[in-house]
Amino acid sequence: MAESGAIAEPMKWILLVLLIFGCKGESTEFVKRTIAETRTKPRVNVQIRLDRPDEPNADELEQRRKLEADIEQQNVGAILDSQAGTGFMGFTVEVDDTTVSIPKIRTLLQNAGVLQRSTIKIVSP
Repeated sequence: MAESGAIAEPMKWILLVLLIFGCKGESTEFVKRTIAETRTKPRVNVQIRLDRPDEPNADELEQRRKLEADIEQQNVGAILDSQAGTGFMGFTVEVDDTTVSIPKIRTLLQNAGVLQRSTIKIVSP
């Protein structure tokens, strides 16, 4: 009987070590899955045409910054980058759900008076 107790003690340690390493793999998989889900969020590109074929002026860039701030403050999405060029300005937003986010973005563009000059596209991450 003493011999079986001596054998059982190392088995407990082996089981404990296996359990710890088994759980570690699960938490690693959880982190990988979470990162993968983050990468697969849809992105929406918003491009606003200017009234003239020039670079955006300070007022127009401020209008874009306000739109970006409103999008983030209202939890529509996260601004990933901003663009500006000859005749246009725009930004890319990472969103959770395009069917919910795009109407909100359209409303913000309408309120800013630029919806008629805007193009909204869903782009791949």
